[in-house]
Amino acid sequence: MEDKMSLKELEKLKEVKIKIDKTSFEVNSGLCKKCNEKLVKIVENKSILDGSMTFHIIKLKCLKCGKEYLDLDQAEKYDLLLTLEKVMKNKPIEDLSEKISMLN
Repeated sequence: MEDKMSLKELEKLKEVKIKIDKTSFEVNSGLCKKCNEKLVKIVENKSILDGSMTFHIIKLKCLKCGKEYLDLDQAEKYDLLLTLEKVMKNKPIEDLSEKISMLN
């Protein structure tokens, strides 16, 4: 865009300083891309290993269409949960502990 601006227009631009901290990347509100309704923050608790490990996933949900959104941190946490669930389904913890004890 700056290549289409005249020198006078560029000189009128002001420098802006912004502060970016850890919370800058959190998504706390928004509108649904599908139906343009306001999103509501919800916490979904997912447990694995018979409840010995619980993940608290914070989502933004559209109450009209049901679509859910995650920010990057929550998406990474959810990805870890799904990976652990997949590992547990394919190789139960008993099998893993049995193989470890055979190595000792």
